[in-house]
Amino acid sequence: PEKVAAFKDSLDTAGADWEMLIYSKAKHGFTNQGAADYGIDALAYDPIADSRSWDSMQDFFDRIFSTQ
Repeated sequence: PEKVAAFKDSLDTAGADWEMLIYSKAKHGFTNQGAADYGIDALAYDPIADSRSWDSMQDFFDRIFSTQ
């Protein structure tokens, strides 16, 4: 939590327009269906977080690349 807070502070200090999404219980590599194959506890596929992040990315692209 301290590193996340410091990162947020640095973005604010830089005047960045930012958004951060955190998916509860999702580990690193949560979009990789083969994440468990690496045998590392910090890696795991999470189908719910994967789906939610895909939807969020599509929404972001729609906002950024809209023709309006």
